[in-house]
Amino acid sequence: MIITTLVFALVGLLIGPFVNQAIDRFPPVPEGSDDRWIPTVKGTGRRIRVPAATPDPFALVFVPLAGMFAFKGQGRSRTGFSYRRPIVDLLTAGLMALAWYRFEDDWFRAIAVAGFATAFLALAVMNFETEYLPDKLTLPGIVIALAVSPVWAHLDPWDGIAGAVAGLAIFYPFVLYGTWKRIDVMALGDVKYSGFLGAVLGTQFLLTGLYIGVLTGGLAAIFVLIRSGMGARKSLLPYGVFLSLGGLIVLYFGRDIIDWASDTFIV
Repeated sequence: MIITTLVFALVGLLIGPFVNQAIDRFPPVPEGSDDRWIPTVKGTGRRIRVPAATPDPFALVFVPLAGMFAFKGQGRSRTGFSYRRPIVDLLTAGLMALAWYRFEDDWFRAIAVAGFATAFLALAVMNFETEYLPDKLTLPGIVIALAVSPVWAHLDPWDGIAGAVAGLAIFYPFVLYGTWKRIDVMALGDVKYSGFLGAVLGTQFLLTGLYIGVLTGGLAAIFVLIRSGMGARKSLLPYGVFLSLGGLIVLYFGRDIIDWASDTFIV
């Protein structure tokens, strides 16, 4: 078990640089522009200009942990955090190792969990840096999740489809309300991502994951409001980060959480 877990970790470490490249490349870039223009507030025209990253040497881009030593503080993170690349490498390795550690008796589930967890991680980092959740990841993710859902051990027949529909339906009213009031409540990217989570997790796990995401996101929102009251610059909350957090926790520990809640709160 230990050897196989280490093998999964090594594979994750090798995949980490590709995850970083996806995070770097997916946000939209206007045609003919060498810079990235990232919308910060939907519909208001306010944008932040992020200079195009200097091309990295090919030999270093795909070397795990290279960003820790090679880029000398010039990491490609759009937040200016120079160590994002090695952190993503290590998190990818950790998520893949944990997938085998948790589900070693079901190799298919271990591989599927590792793959979806990596996608959740990439979307979380992308949303944190750009407030953007690309359709190029979420929509194919829904299709792939529905394709494998019939053989998921934790899903009943049709539960993947029901979870996807529930994920889309839960948050879409907030988009409609925001459109009606002309305020930024929630973006369509969050809705599609919730559908992706539902397709992967099924209805029961989805609701548990959304509860964790909403709880942690609410606590973060309170912190942001307190800081805003103290004169800090107001900013939108990257809600996809908290959806990813809830999705990751439930993806690995959903059955344990539900069983614990049933034993504790249901007599």
